[in-house]
Amino acid sequence: MLQSVAKSDSGNDIPTPAELVERARAFRSMLRDQQGACEERGYPSAETAKAIREAGLFRILTPKAYGGYEMTLPDFYAVIMEIARGCPSTGWWYALGAGHAVQVASYMEKPGQDEIFGKGADFSAPWSFNTQNAVATRVDGGYRVSGKWSFCSGAPHADYFMGGMSMPNDEGKTDRHGNSWVSPTLTVIVPKGSFEVLEDWGDMLGMRGSGSNGVVLTDVFVPDHMTIKMNRASTLFGDTPGTALHNGSPLYGGLFNAFAEGSLAAMAVGTAQAAIDEYVHIMKTKTAGLTGTLRLDVPDYQRTLGLAVVTADTARSAAIRGAQIYMETAERSVKKIAPFTNEVGVRLDGMYHMVEKLVFDIVESLLRTASSSASRNGQKLQRYLRDVTTLRSRRDQLDFRAAGIALEYLKGEGHLK
Repeated sequence: MLQSVAKSDSGNDIPTPAELVERARAFRSMLRDQQGACEERGYPSAETAKAIREAGLFRILTPKAYGGYEMTLPDFYAVIMEIARGCPSTGWWYALGAGHAVQVASYMEKPGQDEIFGKGADFSAPWSFNTQNAVATRVDGGYRVSGKWSFCSGAPHADYFMGGMSMPNDEGKTDRHGNSWVSPTLTVIVPKGSFEVLEDWGDMLGMRGSGSNGVVLTDVFVPDHMTIKMNRASTLFGDTPGTALHNGSPLYGGLFNAFAEGSLAAMAVGTAQAAIDEYVHIMKTKTAGLTGTLRLDVPDYQRTLGLAVVTADTARSAAIRGAQIYMETAERSVKKIAPFTNEVGVRLDGMYHMVEKLVFDIVESLLRTASSSASRNGQKLQRYLRDVTTLRSRRDQLDFRAAGIALEYLKGEGHLK
C-alpha cells in the first residue's frame, strides 16, 4: 500500500514523486496493449483516462490550496516519460492536458482559480493558439467568443478548453506591473459542455491517438475572470498572480515559453525508451540472418543498442535539467534576485527541441537496423518512428526558432541593442 507523507491544504493525502512515477509505470503493459486501438480511435479510451485520473496524475501541478499535489516540474516530466513509454500518443494526450494547470495557477487571478480548481483538483485542458477565425467581442463583464481551433491536444476527456487568440484591438496592452506588451494575447477558458470537440483527428502520419482534435466555440460568453491576458515574449520579475496566491511557489512564477515544449520533450524521452524496449525484445527473439545466433549476442546490434541507450540518457538529462532551470529561474524572479527573461525562455525552448532531435535519431537508428519486418503496419518501432517524425514536423520547430534564440543571446551579451 502506498504511504502518503504529506497533505494538501485541503487535507488530502499527497503521495511522493517516486510513488507517482510508480503509478504511471504500472500502466505500461496496459498502454502498450492498447496502442493500436488508441490510434484507431484517435485518443485514449474512457477507461484509460479514468484510470490515470484516479491515480492522481491529473493533480500533480494543481496548487495544494485546492487539493492538488503542487509538485515540481521535474516530477511532472518524470511521470510523462513513464506514460509515454507505454504509449507515446497517450503520453502526448496526458502531457498537454494536465500540463496547463501551471499556467492557470500562474496567470489567473483568484476568482478564476477558485472557479476552475474549486470544482476539483484533477485538471485537464488543451491550450491552442492555432486559429484563424476566432473572434472575441467585448461585452459587459467579459467576451462573447466564436471560432475554431486546431490541434487541441488532450481535448477528448478534457475538463476545460483554453483558446488563445490575438488581443482585441481596443484592449489595453500593459501587464499587471504596467509594462508594455510586445505581442499581447487573450486566452479564454471554457468548461466542458460549452465547447464542441470535432471528430477530425487521426489522419496524421503519427501521434494518431493523441486526441489533438479541433474545438469549436459558438457565441460563448466568457466572463473576465475566466480569461488570461499575457505577453508571449515578456520578462517576469517579481510576483505573478499565482505566486502571490500560492505562497511564492516558483512553479507558478515562470514564463510560458520556458515551459510549453518541455512536456513534449519528456514525452519524446519516454518514446525513446519505448523504442529501446522494443529493440531489446527483437534482439532476444530474432536471429542474425542465417547464423542462428540471437541478435542479443551480435556486436553490431549491441553497438546500436548502446548508442541508443546513452543518447536516451543524454536526452532525459537535458529534459529534466531544463525543468530544474525553470524552477530555479522562477524562484530567483519571484524573490526579485534576477528576472526570468525571454532569453532564458527561448533557450530552454531550444533545449527541449534538441531533446526531440536526439530522440528522433535514436528511433530512426533502431528501426533502420531492426530489419524490414519492423517497418510493417502494426509494428511498434514503425509506430514510434511515425510518432517522432510527427513531433518534429510541427510549425514550432527548432529550425524556425534558432534565429530568434540567436538574437536574444546577442542582446543579452550586449552585441545588439
